[in-house]
Amino acid sequence: MIFYARKFVDDQTAEDVVHDVFLKIWNSDTVMLVNDNIKSYLFSAVQNTCLDLLKHQTVHDDYISKTTRDLQIEELTNGENMLDNLIERERLDAVYKEIDRLPEKCREVFTLAYLEEKKNVDIAEQLNISVRTVEAHIFKALKILRNALKEKYL
Repeated sequence: MIFYARKFVDDQTAEDVVHDVFLKIWNSDTVMLVNDNIKSYLFSAVQNTCLDLLKHQTVHDDYISKTTRDLQIEELTNGENMLDNLIERERLDAVYKEIDRLPEKCREVFTLAYLEEKKNVDIAEQLNISVRTVEAHIFKALKILRNALKEKYL
């Protein structure tokens, strides 16, 4: 029986299959009559057990392959996200550096308008300047930032 099972599986597994077949017969509640068909029954039982084992192994291998592929895809996707985040962070750092290079009054008005999200009227009141001056500082800041960042990222 073991030699027959070795046609389908490795040596150790063949011994386990034959052992399992005999245990299954021993533990079964049905009474088996000894006749000429016992030999073919044992060979069929070994063959079917090997077949079940190989099918299970195929399902197991497919699951492992799928899980491995899913993990690789996830790792690649996270890598892309990390790269995107890094690029975005570098761009933000460049914007903040350029904001720091703005002329003092221009930087102050721009910071109040865009970073603190204050209205032009409120900025004018706070800095004791006209709304038109606030608009001019914002326009100037945006122009400087566009030109500086265009050179870096184009």
